[in-house]
Amino acid sequence: MAFYTIYTPSGIPEESYRRVASVDPLVADRKEPPEMLRLARFTDIAEWDVTAEYLRIARAFYEAEQHHADELRRAEGEPAFEQRQVGNRARLAAIEAGLIRRSLFVARRPG
Repeated sequence: MAFYTIYTPSGIPEESYRRVASVDPLVADRKEPPEMLRLARFTDIAEWDVTAEYLRIARAFYEAEQHHADELRRAEGEPAFEQRQVGNRARLAAIEAGLIRRSLFVARRPG
């Protein structure tokens, strides 16, 4: 099995965990993917950290939305646009702080 996932690394302080949960509750989990794979009896687990590429793409997405801000504000309204950009900035800050990671995992299930 192979998959990409975005997750919160274990061992971060509680305050940082709450920060991630406020930015993106779906990635705020106390168990890292390798631990969950082992619990599901997968073996030969390999991880490739692609967080730098994720940060590059997240930044490009944010900048593209800023570039088209006038059109987006007209299409969806000022509050919706601003709320999303606030979330995007918070996500960028969390990635840069090492609180959100993206990795490619490969694992094998015996049998």
